[in-house]
Amino acid sequence: MPDSHDAVGAGSSRKGPPPISSPEALRRRADEIANANASKQSDELSPAAAQEVIHSLRVHQIELELQNEELRRAQEALELARARYFDLYDLAPVSYFTIGENGLILEVNLTGAQLLGVSREVLVNQPLSLFILPEDQDRYYLASRQLATTGNDHGFELRMAKTDGRPFWVWIQAAIGEDEEGTPVWRMVMTDITYRKTAEQAMRTADSLRDSWTYYRQIAEALPQLVWTSGADGTWEYVGPQWMRYTGFPEAEQLGLGWARQLHPDDRPAVLVEWNRAVAAGTMFDGEFRIRRYDGIFRRFKWRAVPLRSEAGVVTKWFGTCTDMDDPEVAEEIH
Repeated sequence: MPDSHDAVGAGSSRKGPPPISSPEALRRRADEIANANASKQSDELSPAAAQEVIHSLRVHQIELELQNEELRRAQEALELARARYFDLYDLAPVSYFTIGENGLILEVNLTGAQLLGVSREVLVNQPLSLFILPEDQDRYYLASRQLATTGNDHGFELRMAKTDGRPFWVWIQAAIGEDEEGTPVWRMVMTDITYRKTAEQAMRTADSLRDSWTYYRQIAEALPQLVWTSGADGTWEYVGPQWMRYTGFPEAEQLGLGWARQLHPDDRPAVLVEWNRAVAAGTMFDGEFRIRRYDGIFRRFKWRAVPLRSEAGVVTKWFGTCTDMDDPEVAEEIH
């Protein structure tokens, strides 16, 4: 007679239905096994053997219940991890894109959709090149070809435009991956670098202006005239060493409107009126006025100031000179 353990083992080892996931289903399965064994061995199964079969079934039930509980906890942990992943993906401070081999956007997080100013639903299956400025299309194509050819991670920057036409700079770090079906895709991390590019351009412009100003300042300070500059509002922001040597006062005391104290009291009102009129109209300032020398002597000077304009025609600065009319050689050249 086969041992009761063999009977249970045979019932447990043969191929059956999918794993049992509830106590009710477990009991139904246990009844099937018990009935099958009872019909075959009812005459041979002793009470002790029957008790052992029942015990084995109970152990098997508890074991399956424990496994089911472990699976449930694992499923909950998986769902929690998945939820956290999607939160991190969607709420990340950088934009994530998945691009197909045909250049279409397959996936994008919320940050990426906000960057382009388009809802995520609309972006999917749209070509990324649709948002790249025409001037940078070749750069994107070459970067894509390099990524496809080498398979190495690749970083590059280019200009894009929002749906309202506003351009902005991005840095893209791209790598080749695979989707669930093993099809090659491009994973892209996109970061808005407009602020940095703007700052870099401002620094280059400042360096260029500084170099230009240094060059022209050297020329201006080599002139025999008294040289000065003012801002667009007419307040002086620079006086050359010629002016300081002639008046005997340091630059700090002559900036703004401090220079007016060096004018002859009788000329000062007329100078200020003419100067303010020229600044308001943006026209050349021209006149003859007296300036006090360091020893208190007043000499006549020819004043000229021209407005310097931006490409848009806006006055940004004034450049002025004062030429000594009481110098016979100078006066003869002027007249």
